[in-house]
Amino acid sequence: MNPRRITTALLLAPAALIAPAAVATAAPLNPTTSPVQVTLQVPVAQAVTVRVLRMPDGLGVATLGPVNAMAGPVTIAWAGGRGPGGTGQVVADGTYRFEGVGPDGVTLLPATPAEVEVDTTAPRPVVSAPAPVIPASTARSLPLRPGGATEVRAIVRRPGAAQPLASGAWAPAGTALRLPAALRARGVVGTVEVTPEGRDAAGNVGTGEPAIWSLQPAGRGTTVVRRVRTARPLVAITVDDGYGPGESARMIEAARAADATITFCFNAINQRMWSASLRRSIRRAVRDGHLEVCSHGYAHRTGTGTSRSAGISDLSRNRLWDQVAGVATGPFYRPPYGAYGSGLLQAAAATGYRYVLLWDVDTNDWRGPGASVITRRAVGGARRGSIILMHTKPNSAAAMPAILRGLKAKGLRPVGLGELFSAGRPG
Repeated sequence: MNPRRITTALLLAPAALIAPAAVATAAPLNPTTSPVQVTLQVPVAQAVTVRVLRMPDGLGVATLGPVNAMAGPVTIAWAGGRGPGGTGQVVADGTYRFEGVGPDGVTLLPATPAEVEVDTTAPRPVVSAPAPVIPASTARSLPLRPGGATEVRAIVRRPGAAQPLASGAWAPAGTALRLPAALRARGVVGTVEVTPEGRDAAGNVGTGEPAIWSLQPAGRGTTVVRRVRTARPLVAITVDDGYGPGESARMIEAARAADATITFCFNAINQRMWSASLRRSIRRAVRDGHLEVCSHGYAHRTGTGTSRSAGISDLSRNRLWDQVAGVATGPFYRPPYGAYGSGLLQAAAATGYRYVLLWDVDTNDWRGPGASVITRRAVGGARRGSIILMHTKPNSAAAMPAILRGLKAKGLRPVGLGELFSAGRPG
């Protein structure tokens, strides 16, 4: 029998009788981004076609051509599509074999590559942030599951921001996702969103869900901060205590409506008043960038005479507030009444609070003035780098929308403590 007819008979045999090709395949690829260049060896000038067969059943899924070719090698591209011309829906992932066919539809021509492994599925790396602890973790990497990625990198931005602060270099995927070194070089601190990006051997690129993390400054010790010296028109609105759950919720909604960020410095002793709904709202606001958090200690009972050990105990107990927010309050600590002594400073250093946060604009809202007075004090006293002090009082919540509008009208942008401290020199 003619060898060519034997080959043809085998091709036309039932799928169950066709054995998988023994040719070794190259690395997987995504033909939609890197089309396969199929080269045929053509003995004489003729019209040629490439058949694309799904393996191992040998089912034809696409035909490429015909192409009028001269004698010698001719290359036909396949971008992974089905049907005539390979222009239809992209094929499913798997192994595909190529066969060159002459104008008679029977004569076979050698094809290179003989087959490819198609992979169009993007990796989904998974990064997780450990639960917040005190002292806050200074780790420069987060636990990772590669999710099919062979290489990964971290993209870091402020929560809710479109533009990244920094993107890391691609590195082999393992069990940890390293944060970009540029963050520390630029002095970035406070709450950030870390998104894992992965790519695989086929060139597919995918991202996983972001994790919220608090970046801690390099070094040790504490700095007492009343404002931040910066050339940028930024201010921070800080709200203490957390004894007014309804007022807290209204302030969050005001920040969301104004697309601004405020900072809550809460005492966890007040958590008995926080409903499940408020807790969800706080955590959601942290994740979407409308809220940052700092510690106010646990019981609001410290002062200038507080010892180191008592201060450590009070700050450590307030980790319950960190757990509600879902992110570490470090490196920011607001001492109650703004009162501190050497013992409390030592306690702050021991528990990882690098910045003892005071203020340069005091609304004195705790005394019960009207909303208009609170607004005038907050907006009138604010300047670049200001830290504004407020509390969870009814009139303060009523004033928050007007304060946010007034600051923006003055050319000042209310941001979280992390963004403000990263933009200048705290002091």
